[in-house]
Amino acid sequence: MRKRLSIILISLLAGYATVAQDLHFVKAHADRQFANGQFDSALKEYQRVQLFDTDNQFQDIFPNIAAIYYERSEFDEAAKYFDLAYKTAGNDSLRFEMGLNKALCSLKQEAYFAALYELLDLPEPNSENLRQKRDLYLGICHFGLNDYATARDHIMAVADSADMQDLEMVFNDFDHFRKKYNPRKVSTMSKILPGLGQVYVGETGSGINSFVLVGGVVGYAVHTAMSYGILDGVLVLSSWFNRYYSGGFHNAEDFAVNRIEQQKTAVYGEILDILESE
Repeated sequence: MRKRLSIILISLLAGYATVAQDLHFVKAHADRQFANGQFDSALKEYQRVQLFDTDNQFQDIFPNIAAIYYERSEFDEAAKYFDLAYKTAGNDSLRFEMGLNKALCSLKQEAYFAALYELLDLPEPNSENLRQKRDLYLGICHFGLNDYATARDHIMAVADSADMQDLEMVFNDFDHFRKKYNPRKVSTMSKILPGLGQVYVGETGSGINSFVLVGGVVGYAVHTAMSYGILDGVLVLSSWFNRYYSGGFHNAEDFAVNRIEQQKTAVYGEILDILESE
């Protein structure tokens, strides 16, 4: 009986050693595929390692798995593995970088609050490069959340002195643009004269349509009042005027918001172009 137990124990140990050896081989093969850009094949091998790695010997595969999912634009999965890489990182610099990458996954999905939470939860970085990257991401977060003053501060902290003047010009031009097409201002213009706000933001067809509709309703109400009595005219006016009048200035406000968002996207591209030129 004792001899049989010894044989079983030796067999189990031998089998365990074989599995561990196989996993080392599989991981090495996956690393080579990853280095050669064969991401789909590498991912399958890494998943195989993760499945059979019961002793958590191969936690260094998490950054590569996360990078593959990021490359495939599967940002939720990428964030999950960047989080695992963050928790199992061997040093502070790598841990900080994995935290930045997790925040970047949120930025890619325009989840600015989630990204901001991740960034503010990180400890103070121990290198200037990581500090600058964090400031850039913080700037993007605040820019996405329409906090342009704070975004300017963080982005300026990253910029080279030679590029600060260009960045100042971009931010100042955007401030002027936002004031010019302020949604409340545009909405008020259409309240004063139906269609004026739409024309101001470049939606001439919508503006003319709004003016004609509201003018037509007013004209028809006056005609009704003169033909059938003031009460009938008021009923016609109350039924149609508010619908077209309020719809007009709400549309003007929406057009202004869209105009600013389009410019915001263009400005974001300009900022990145300036920073990347460094």
